[in-house]
Amino acid sequence: MAKRQKSNRNREESYAQRRQKLTEIQYEHLVERHVIRPSNSHYRVLDEYAHKANNVYNQALYRVRQALFDGRWMTYSQLDKSLKKSRDQKDCMIYSSMNSVHLVQQILRCVSDTMSSWKKARDAYRKAPHKFTGRPKLPGYHMKGGRSTIFIDNQTAKLRKGGYVEIPVLDNFRIELQHKDTTAIQQVRIIPQHGRFIVEVVYRTNKEIAYKPDNGRYLSIDPGLDNAFALASNVEGFQPVLINGRPIKALNQYYNKERARLYQTHDLSNQPRSSRRLDRLEFFRDQKIDRFAHEASRRIVDIALSHDIATIVIGKNKGQKRSCHMGKRINQNFIGIPHQVMVDLIRYKANLEGIVVVETEESYTSQTSFLDHEMPVRENGDKMRKKQGKSPARRRIKRGLYRSDTDRLINADINAALQILKKVVPTAYANGIEGIGLSPVKLNLSF
Repeated sequence: MAKRQKSNRNREESYAQRRQKLTEIQYEHLVERHVIRPSNSHYRVLDEYAHKANNVYNQALYRVRQALFDGRWMTYSQLDKSLKKSRDQKDCMIYSSMNSVHLVQQILRCVSDTMSSWKKARDAYRKAPHKFTGRPKLPGYHMKGGRSTIFIDNQTAKLRKGGYVEIPVLDNFRIELQHKDTTAIQQVRIIPQHGRFIVEVVYRTNKEIAYKPDNGRYLSIDPGLDNAFALASNVEGFQPVLINGRPIKALNQYYNKERARLYQTHDLSNQPRSSRRLDRLEFFRDQKIDRFAHEASRRIVDIALSHDIATIVIGKNKGQKRSCHMGKRINQNFIGIPHQVMVDLIRYKANLEGIVVVETEESYTSQTSFLDHEMPVRENGDKMRKKQGKSPARRRIKRGLYRSDTDRLINADINAALQILKKVVPTAYANGIEGIGLSPVKLNLSF
């Protein structure tokens, strides 16, 4: 008992420190996304510069890799000087190919950052290989003749009156912002995607985020498959919510079948696995999932605000999609749902409202019983129950139903969500579990 109390105190201290770190002074950072289709008058210009960006990236990466093979590490400034020297000697004119030094330098920084990240991962692997699934690989080249992301800094992109962002070097390409009161932009990213361009405008407002103090009211979330998110809380009278994930599951199944059919058609006719139909299919699927993620994250944050909740706890196991063994069909559905993208959106929107989001690993939350006041630890898991001769060893009687030791039934995902909160805040239910909602309501999203 003393050991458990000490463990709980350590968890409480760890949570307080994590929350304090997450509430450091920040400013609102917003991102707007705009889709540029082939019918747009500026599409050809963007396509041309994306092709040039691809050439710059490959040339810069080639020089860095060759220097590495010769035993030298090339920094960003050395890479920049190398390309300038080639331009002045007219050996390689890639540095002036984009008609803007800033555009080229942004790509060089991207290459330098990519190599630095690889170097850090390599050094970490040498110290602790067991923490990795494999040796970090040296960054590879982009496809020859392909398209790469164009990075535009705030010196090249101009903010005009009326809330317009204009990029003179790209034939005066303009984007109208939704927030007309924006005073400064940080970066514009033009990303080639499935035969279209996604323009992301990143800007910061002058509003400082005022985080809500910890008031002991928490919302815990268990991500899943049929239920994309299971929401539970320690707030008395809160009715748990299950966000229906079956539409996304059906969307992924349709996407996988249609893609396989199109691949087979291309293979039979000896054509490469690329076409406008494939681009349309992938773009359709990405947009649908993106809309679902935005709608789900907005609903979750609204639920938290309506119950005066200051902290959201989300369960997530690191590398869970690499090591899941739930059968071929379930694996395909589970891996196809971008849970981390959705979690990032929840954090993004919650931060804007001053709500702190804490991620935690969720081991033993599905095996242990909330109604029996168990902590989600190994000692209460199925294997230990079987070893101790307790019956039944596995209390999750089917995928959506959990039975406690007192024969009370509870939704399995809600049980896991309630246990996830104990992982971070062991004293969240210090006043008892009377009044804690156990009967969930299903929420279907329109997207």
